[in-house]
Amino acid sequence: MLSIKRWKVTLLILLWFRTFSPSASLPNIIILLADNLGYNDISLFGAPSTDTPNVDRIGHHGVQFKNLNSAANLCSASRAALLTGKYPVRTGIYPGVFQADSVYGLLPTETTLAEYLRNLGYATSIVGKWHLGHNTDFLPINQGFDEWLGIPYHASGGSVEDHVCQYDRNKTMWLPLYENHRIVQQPDNMHHLAEKYTDRAIDFMQRHQQEPFFLYFPFSHVHQLCAPRDYPEQSTCQWSARDNSTFFNAVEEMDWMVGKVLDTIDPLGLTNNTLVLFTSDNGPWVAEQECSGSKGPFLGQWLMDHTTENCTACPHDYIPDPNVFRQCLLPNTTHRLQGVHCGADTGLGSLWEANLRMPTVLQWPGRIPPQQESSELLSSLDVVPTILSIVGQDIQYLSFDGMDMSDTWLHPSSSRTFDRVLFFWRDGFQSGPLPAPYGRMDVAAVKVGRFKAWIWTKSAHYNDDVEVYHDPPLLFDVEDDPSEAIPLDPQEHGKLLRSVPIWIEQHKASVDWTFPLTLAKDPRLVPCVDRTTGCRTEVSDYFYQQVTL
Repeated sequence: MLSIKRWKVTLLILLWFRTFSPSASLPNIIILLADNLGYNDISLFGAPSTDTPNVDRIGHHGVQFKNLNSAANLCSASRAALLTGKYPVRTGIYPGVFQADSVYGLLPTETTLAEYLRNLGYATSIVGKWHLGHNTDFLPINQGFDEWLGIPYHASGGSVEDHVCQYDRNKTMWLPLYENHRIVQQPDNMHHLAEKYTDRAIDFMQRHQQEPFFLYFPFSHVHQLCAPRDYPEQSTCQWSARDNSTFFNAVEEMDWMVGKVLDTIDPLGLTNNTLVLFTSDNGPWVAEQECSGSKGPFLGQWLMDHTTENCTACPHDYIPDPNVFRQCLLPNTTHRLQGVHCGADTGLGSLWEANLRMPTVLQWPGRIPPQQESSELLSSLDVVPTILSIVGQDIQYLSFDGMDMSDTWLHPSSSRTFDRVLFFWRDGFQSGPLPAPYGRMDVAAVKVGRFKAWIWTKSAHYNDDVEVYHDPPLLFDVEDDPSEAIPLDPQEHGKLLRSVPIWIEQHKASVDWTFPLTLAKDPRLVPCVDRTTGCRTEVSDYFYQQVTL
């Protein structure tokens, strides 16, 4: 009898040590980040035309977040916010995004989630699009990541072979593929980018299955190279598009990559100790039209009803046309797309709900029950403080704009509802000098609870429609009116509206302004593996191993 008791005590001690030893207690972290994905582009969130069973699988096994908001209206800024937990005005990631000729990137003085986790013993990897600077000091391997395979900016930021819309006739802007600090292929073979990304992500997880790891997987999808339906052979995906849609290609190929990641962690025995978060950086690029995603219920109806200017959104070159709409001309082609009226351009580049509400799902089978939903007001700013709290890092003396929302992440059905305030900054300015503090950077909208107050309304930042100032702020109940169609009576919400300018001034007073880093350009810094070869590598594809689609 005594020996049995001793055996039980020994077993309990061993179990306790297995549970609380550093390697066992730290969960693996996987962040899957889509590019320009609309809320309504995931089947679990109501997509009418795309099928995303693997993203849906995460939501079924965990929680669907119905009200997670991007912290910024463009790619570079939103990614900086996701990785630092800070508003982009604090990190200098504005206006616009980093391009091939950008001088700067996310400053090394900023601390990323990867750096926090690496200090806790995590192996860290990024596979995919970086978009926070491509010069040496700003590369991911100098920002807390042990390794990187990916492209430095969006897929349309450079040119590739065999694509009707992205062929560089001057042969000076070939899209590079990086491994760590060096270019390993230029131009990248976009047709096999998904397989290269997936192979590397799987390899990283297999190599580090015995230690805690952080995999940041920012897809280049669905900001694909736009190939119109007239050119189905020009799709940069392996997937066969329905209705010749390169956008549907991208969504379903992205979902395939998600599935490969999920199918890897289970055989490794890591599922219950791995937190997987899927979200997007921004909403759909509406002006891309047939190459864009869906706004879903988030129409921005008020702007559509009140924009009277003869203004058209067109992300490409355009042909002057006597009609109200411009005709958009895809690069290097004669293919024309009818322009979108500015009033309808309430996705990417704007602060309407279609560009703020991100389709977000989270699973951690060891901690989060399946089939959960949450409508709590969340932000991508919350990712860093929440994950640090989950892994046991004391964040009391760390400075974040986001909040520790671990209670909502882990207990979504029982988490409390409270009124937090989120600030949404307009992108800045289109041209002109920089008056203090910097251009037209200002808070354009504020969210608190179910309410959204607009101070400045406008379509996407690159359009010519005039910004409209509202005093008192234009107020919507975005829970009951997600299309932002009917403003609330300001007299009935006077207390809230009187608080908005106070909150804004307090927030702006807390900002230690960082110079706008995206403005500095130098054409000599455009990535080039070897100028004597015309910025081209000899290999036609880099470390490509066939993965069955």
